[in-house]
Amino acid sequence: MTAAHTRDPEATRKAILDAAEKAFLSKGFAETTTSHIASLAGVTKSLIHHHFGSKEALWEEVKVRRFSVYATQQMDLLREQEPTAELLRSSMTMYFRFLRGNPELVRMMAWMFLEQDDGKCADLDRELTIAGMEKIRQAQERGEIRSDLNPGFILFSFIGLAQHWYQDKRWMLDKIGLSADSEAIDEAYLEDAVKIFFEGVLPR
Repeated sequence: MTAAHTRDPEATRKAILDAAEKAFLSKGFAETTTSHIASLAGVTKSLIHHHFGSKEALWEEVKVRRFSVYATQQMDLLREQEPTAELLRSSMTMYFRFLRGNPELVRMMAWMFLEQDDGKCADLDRELTIAGMEKIRQAQERGEIRSDLNPGFILFSFIGLAQHWYQDKRWMLDKIGLSADSEAIDEAYLEDAVKIFFEGVLPR
């Protein structure tokens, strides 16, 4: 344990969270030990328990720290803009680009779905989902979006278009002979995904 850790509780918390995120995303929750996290963070196991109480609570804080950044940005967008089709387009684009800049969140959400997470992170997601559905419903009332579609299904569809890309793009692009290591290919997919989402695939 370094002197900086003993003097600065916030630095200690951050070091533990950083180490825990790395370990959890590498091995999964079940295979990660507090001893391994302590070693990565350069602290003692007792300090982990002092700051977080348990491995379960630490995992929860890791998820909330990462997801809350996106949730705050998306909620701000929903509050600031009128309920229009353009808001839905902006929301979809924000989510897609946030995932590109935060690949750890993609893996984290995969773990959360497998675990059927029902903690603080799920509460944030639920709050954001309700707010997003309400904006879509309002846009439907204004004639901006088709009113015969379930707002929840609209939201789920655009989330899926973004999330699935980052979960499986290497596998898919390998099949069609394209490189996955390119921001340009991400933007090309986003452009087509937005067209498909808003215009469909039938000839215009």
